[in-house]
Amino acid sequence: MMARLGVELGPRAVRGVRLEGWFRPRARAVEVECDPDNPVEAVEALRQHLGPAHRIAVAIDLPLLFIKQVKLPPLSEPEKRNILRLEPERFFPVRAEELVPAVRGDDNLVFAAKEAALATWVAALEQLGPVEVIEPGPVALARALTQAQLKRGGGGGGGVVLFDGQRDGVGIVEIREGRVTRARRVFGALEDAAAVLRDNGSAPGTIYLTPWNEDRVRMLAAVLPEVIARPLPTVTDIVGPFLPAYGAALAIGGRPNFARTLVPPELGGRIRVRWRRELGLAVAAAAAAVVFAFASADAWRARVTRGLEASLQSLQQRAAPALALQNQLQTLAREAQAIQQSERERPDPLGVLLALSKQLPAGAYLRGIRWSGSDWQIDGYAPNASRLVAQLGAAPEFKEVRFRSATTRAAVGDRTYENFSLAFRYAPAP
Repeated sequence: MMARLGVELGPRAVRGVRLEGWFRPRARAVEVECDPDNPVEAVEALRQHLGPAHRIAVAIDLPLLFIKQVKLPPLSEPEKRNILRLEPERFFPVRAEELVPAVRGDDNLVFAAKEAALATWVAALEQLGPVEVIEPGPVALARALTQAQLKRGGGGGGGVVLFDGQRDGVGIVEIREGRVTRARRVFGALEDAAAVLRDNGSAPGTIYLTPWNEDRVRMLAAVLPEVIARPLPTVTDIVGPFLPAYGAALAIGGRPNFARTLVPPELGGRIRVRWRRELGLAVAAAAAAVVFAFASADAWRARVTRGLEASLQSLQQRAAPALALQNQLQTLAREAQAIQQSERERPDPLGVLLALSKQLPAGAYLRGIRWSGSDWQIDGYAPNASRLVAQLGAAPEFKEVRFRSATTRAAVGDRTYENFSLAFRYAPAP
């Protein structure tokens, strides 16, 4: 199983978080003492507790970083990084030392680390696996806090975090919406850092303190009574002090912008070569898998086709009597349907005569009746032919009642009658 290892390098200890799996990763964490100048023993301790890994990501703790707001011309991130690497002593308190800066194009916050120290740690850690990412610890912490907020159903994670390093000073990191917006170190006690927040007017409603200490929380409340102090949250069983290492492990799998990381150029070149090699191997493996799949599919299709043909022939032989009987039944069903349709369309003279006898007024007589399908014609005489048309038209079964020709009057005895010839459509009520 591919394991990811996130490592946070500190001035006195190294913390490691091993993640196995991607969707619901299982996590293990360990902290060991270390000498930053001699990391071999610490890396061996990590091997004993966590084992080797498929990929390694490294987060650098604040005491090992240079932090500064650097105003540069509006250039691209790689160009800004090259400027800082070219003349680091103009921007940071170093002399004759190579630095690896992490820059961002949308603000002036810059983190930097000594390249020689990074090379020493990378050489040691690559005994456990290839190093994929090196980034500032606050950036990894912001990623972990974002993960915590997502698991709680909230937004992108944020607040002010105080890293109480005691002898190494106090780190102040402001995170908003999953992004580090400010960072600095205060060389003093925790109350000095709290005073800085108070004097700058940047104290938030909530401050995360790590490591957690009740006495220091009371002291913090005395300096900043309006804020609420909390420990860093726990994410997937990873407690607060290990969140930077956990956040670094979460960065594995993407393709980072090297200008925003602390990856030295030489290591960045090796990482790119490794990506291209792995991509080539993946493409070759995919192509081989496709070829094998097609070959297997053809062979499987041939076997299945032969089996289906044999089964179909056997079924046809056994089903021949049933198929013949089915054809006979279908023929009889079509004949029965035709008979029923003919019965429905056949006119019913008696029914029409019965309906007419109910609707003809007194004194009206029929002399003839003809039909074709549902079209009917009647001839006769009545005292008032117009009334006859109106009375038949009011009946629901007589449709489109109309005269076929003009009426004529004739006197029979002492009464006058009108000859009529009517046409209509008959549709019996259902």
